[in-house]
Amino acid sequence: MKQNKLMRLQSLLVVMLTMFSMTALAGNTYYSKVVVNAVGEGKVYASKTSTDSPTYAEGSSEATNDGSSQDHTYYVYAQANEGNEFVGWYDNADCAGTALSTKTSYQVSVNATSTTKNSPTTMNVYAKFQVIGAPELSYTEGHAYVNLSAGTYRNETLKTENVTETISYESSNEKVATIAADGTVTVKKNGTCIIKAKANGAEGSYILTVIDDASAGVTQIGNSDFEDWRGVTSSNHAPNNWNSFETNEGSLASSARGQQVAMVEEHRPGSDGFYCADIYSRNVMFGIIAQGNLTTGCINAGSATADNKANYNYSKTSDPAKSETLSKVPTAIRFWAKFVPGKVNTEYPNAHMEAVVHDAYDYITYCKPSYESDEEKAHVLAKARRDFPTTNGEWKEFIVPFKSTGVTTDGQIYIIVNLATNAVPAKGQEGDHLYVDDVELIYGDEPIVYDKYVSVGFGTPVATPIEVTYNGDNTIDFNLKNFILNDGTNEMAVGNVAVTGLAIDEQGQFTFDGNIKIAAGDKEGVVMWIGPTLGDIPLTMQGTIMDGYFYVHLNINIPGAPVQVEVGDKADATFKVGESLIGTFCAPFAVALPEEYLQYVSTVTGADEVGVLTLTPIETPIVPAHTPVVVQIPDAIELPVSGIYVKGTPTVGLLTGVYADTKAPVGSYVLQNNNDRIGFYQVVRNQQPTVKANRCYLTAPAAGVKAFFFNADDATAIESVENAANVETPVYNLAGQRIQKMQKGINIVNGKKVLVK
Repeated sequence: MKQNKLMRLQSLLVVMLTMFSMTALAGNTYYSKVVVNAVGEGKVYASKTSTDSPTYAEGSSEATNDGSSQDHTYYVYAQANEGNEFVGWYDNADCAGTALSTKTSYQVSVNATSTTKNSPTTMNVYAKFQVIGAPELSYTEGHAYVNLSAGTYRNETLKTENVTETISYESSNEKVATIAADGTVTVKKNGTCIIKAKANGAEGSYILTVIDDASAGVTQIGNSDFEDWRGVTSSNHAPNNWNSFETNEGSLASSARGQQVAMVEEHRPGSDGFYCADIYSRNVMFGIIAQGNLTTGCINAGSATADNKANYNYSKTSDPAKSETLSKVPTAIRFWAKFVPGKVNTEYPNAHMEAVVHDAYDYITYCKPSYESDEEKAHVLAKARRDFPTTNGEWKEFIVPFKSTGVTTDGQIYIIVNLATNAVPAKGQEGDHLYVDDVELIYGDEPIVYDKYVSVGFGTPVATPIEVTYNGDNTIDFNLKNFILNDGTNEMAVGNVAVTGLAIDEQGQFTFDGNIKIAAGDKEGVVMWIGPTLGDIPLTMQGTIMDGYFYVHLNINIPGAPVQVEVGDKADATFKVGESLIGTFCAPFAVALPEEYLQYVSTVTGADEVGVLTLTPIETPIVPAHTPVVVQIPDAIELPVSGIYVKGTPTVGLLTGVYADTKAPVGSYVLQNNNDRIGFYQVVRNQQPTVKANRCYLTAPAAGVKAFFFNADDATAIESVENAANVETPVYNLAGQRIQKMQKGINIVNGKKVLVK
């Protein structure tokens, strides 16, 4: 009973407290304020009632409200000044994001929480105004070419709309050009940069290319760097001064029209540019592949059959946008390309570049050379063509000499350059991509300087510039400037080793066998060049310069000091044999081994059905390029080596070398130590070990052999002895020569290999 009374008392107390609390709350007054701010050229007004006539004020206006309710309503108004317009209401001072409302009158709700009159709950609202019409900056000259000798340049084509702020300028690459506050550009070096103008949040820009050639535009192809494009905001765009299917002509022009070239934000290595051209193939219908096609001329679509004579590119000399003029005939064309096939195409693997210099004639380049008539041939001054396979995802530099036809003209000269994703129409694959950048015409009056390496007598390669001049008559001039003999201790300044008029064939190969005179060099600090004192010097040379590959071998018969010289690209490797003391080695360059290791290096020249290999020691202290060898030495070694890269296949005898980590083919044999028996063990499916770079695997004609060893008694193939001075049995070295007693290293005793430590 007492408990029930207590519970009733507690309930009554709760009710009384609640009523008291409600009475106390009902007596509160809540205060709030709205501040309206004008951003831009306009006026604002704020009121707590909807019946007020707005009294607009510059800058800001505010209104307050109070009451027992926490929900307060305000009415805000905006009025733009003359020449301006209202944009919208925002809840942040930057007027960023989506507007709360775009109407000039707007109702604002505030949830008041303050009960202090002097500290009302305050809400800020921002009215944004702008000049009628959005601010705009734009250059009508989108790409300017300026000679380095000009010093300064000013693009006067900047258009401004609704811009009230001071325009600021910037250059994307101040090594190429800088720009002053008034928009005047000072050119620094040849290259490409973007010049930007900014004001009122608007931005305009143009591409500036600085050219160190006063005759550019006459001796070079316009927009050869693919920095300037038309129609980039549409799905159908192309580089200026070039044409693809979007501007084709012919009876089937409309049906053949389609986007097959794109501007890509990428460039070749070492370029100051920003873009390249991506030329790509497409599946037209039913598996019919239209190869990507880009030309300085015009595409004529005249047949649904890809290799029909009615399909061709031609110089439309009546249209400057579909033809290209020159002032003289170039001797070579250089371009950078990255060819990425859609999938492997073993039958038709090549992309295509062709350039033809001709007279004032609408010259046609057909899909098949056999279509060219005698009349058309009579207008050709020179041709350059290169078909090339995949570049394996890498940019590659191509230099292709022009072949002169002997035809000349006193009139206007034209050039048509064609780039295609396949050298044979309709034989490409869907998804073929040919990326192209920086097409450049080369002239014989200026040599090309190649930054290559020179190795004397297979010594350490030294970086050296090499000058090559393309003469325009299918010959080149070669100049090894400032040649200095260096044996590691002494130097002898020789001079300029130059050979002119070297005939170069389709594969870029050339040879020379005769006498030359060596001229003095011009390297600073050299007191005397001995070359001019020697008279006629016998010289033989063989070389290849093609598609980025550069290699020249010279035998210079200097009296008393005949030397072999290699010129090309430097390559590196590691000559390494581990604790097993048997290893393999192969490098894409000739390696001069230390004399003490020569007797331990052999090629594999045979393998019998029992599983025994025949080793033939190399005959010279030089391991030739691409020559896989077996190395058996008394001590482990790890020796870095380098040389001049020589193109070739790393297979000699039964060994195959690899230059990158490679899974051994099934059925081949790899060198392994199996229970202290060192030999070449057969590779089986699903168990393919990795052959490390500059190592070798073995292939053998003998069938059914699981492993190959270095002698028939491999169970005791290498016996280690600490003291073998008193051995009376005949002893041989690895070269098969009998020696009086065992020496440190590997010896042959009773047909067994014995290692003396």
